[in-house]
Amino acid sequence: MTGRHDNDDCREPERPPKPVHCGCRCHGEAVVHVSLVCDCGRPVVHCGAGADSCPPPKTKPQPGIVDAPDQAEPPFDTRTTPTASWEDPDRPPSGSPGEIQWFRGRLDELRRKGPTFGPRKNEFLPYLLVRTASSDHGGRPYSGVFWESPDILVLPDQEAASAPLLPALAGGTAKASVPNTLYAHVWNLGRAPAFRVRVEFYWFDPCLGFSRSAANLVGVAYVDLGDRFTHFDQWTEVEQPYGRWLTRGCHAIVACPTTWVPSYVNNGHECLVVRAFEPLMDALHPDQFSASADRHVAQRNIAVVPASSPAMVDLPLDLGWHPRPGEAEVDVELVPPAAMEWLRIFTHRRNPGLVPPTEHVSTGLLPPAPLGAGRRVLGLEPERAPRRS
Repeated sequence: MTGRHDNDDCREPERPPKPVHCGCRCHGEAVVHVSLVCDCGRPVVHCGAGADSCPPPKTKPQPGIVDAPDQAEPPFDTRTTPTASWEDPDRPPSGSPGEIQWFRGRLDELRRKGPTFGPRKNEFLPYLLVRTASSDHGGRPYSGVFWESPDILVLPDQEAASAPLLPALAGGTAKASVPNTLYAHVWNLGRAPAFRVRVEFYWFDPCLGFSRSAANLVGVAYVDLGDRFTHFDQWTEVEQPYGRWLTRGCHAIVACPTTWVPSYVNNGHECLVVRAFEPLMDALHPDQFSASADRHVAQRNIAVVPASSPAMVDLPLDLGWHPRPGEAEVDVELVPPAAMEWLRIFTHRRNPGLVPPTEHVSTGLLPPAPLGAGRRVLGLEPERAPRRS
């Protein structure tokens, strides 16, 4: 905090700050502030005068995230065409005399109007992707279920330093209060290879919108990916000074180098998010964490529920997202197990073999309540209490 005094003492040479006794009512007692100084170096003596509370604490720093300024629009608009420059239907045959003249004309147009790009996927650039579903090819916005990514894997009871490069099972279930290793399956569907792709692993508390202020960074890994035409017959181990991973050419599985030890909070509900990008050729906005809006981001929600039946799932949601406040709409839908993407991946079968419950299932949303308030009792008979999800 900085301030200025309305006198001429600020013109004196800088002096080291001195402890100042604060009388803020929010403290409840006198404390000592040593960091509240004026621009001249002297302490501010009117700390908390007339204020009911201290300023809110600063957002906790997230290692590995650049605090870049907000930029709603790109600095310029690039011209695009339905086809790439080398796919021009008016291009003369290769090796013909007219091809040289055509090429000179394209250079003159480039000097006058700047570059013209074709479809992004056809340019000589990486096209990085962390899938939202098994059929995901990177098209956004994604309108389907985006919180069951098949490319985020968990290996419980395993330290990251000794974890295998390939987890034993697809998916896996995280365990609280024990070491867990996170994995990401990342893809490059572009015409150009990508080197030192940055893969970030996060966890979030359940909320209706993810932002940097709510992000909890677990660790960062780096991986190289070939272009979309590069295919290996089997998984191949790669070791570089910046990491180890398994690759099959244009896609690879990489483990988070930092062990994740989750706590049992929010009734066992946590959200895992992976971001994969290359800062120069296929970049990502530092505040982008939406899997439905960006192909570089994937999300997988983890729920730990009692195995006994009937079961009850009580999922608290944080309805506040301070950077962009606004209205929110939440829907609850009952679907059969065969329609859930994540169950197919977890069981390694197109049909998980699970059946819907034969008893009545009650679903819905209770009215919003302050955090920490007691849960409203529905007044159901214990032997007739339906399961709620």
